[in-house]
Amino acid sequence: MPALVPSERRQSFAEVELGWDRNAAVEEAQRCLQCDLRAQIEPSPFPPSPWLELKPEVVQGVPDRAGIVQLLNEKKEVVQISGSPSLRRALLEHLSAGAASYFLFEEEEMYTQRESELLQNYLSQHGRLPPGNDLPEDLF
Repeated sequence: MPALVPSERRQSFAEVELGWDRNAAVEEAQRCLQCDLRAQIEPSPFPPSPWLELKPEVVQGVPDRAGIVQLLNEKKEVVQISGSPSLRRALLEHLSAGAASYFLFEEEEMYTQRESELLQNYLSQHGRLPPGNDLPEDLF
């Protein structure tokens, strides 16, 4: 990298490294692309998915406390949002029903309030409730 000579550095606060002109930059880039180390660079890992598979062994690791469960289908689309005084028991019921493939849970003592918040957010984003939360048409 071209740089100011030391005698000029002492006389000002100018940038020390001058950078490359276009031709030099292209030449450096071509040199870099010829290096075999680029083949050893691994892609960045994705962050872990927050959704857990709805399997008995995974459900057993869920705490038996009050909270919210969000269920997803195989396409990872939310199919139901529900609160429960027992997360594990609720998930075991959903597991036996077989309507979901993935889930997300939050421990929350005030689960009815959090359930309402999540349903309201879903409704505002999608214009409808999740399929498992739809109210029967003959209710009103």
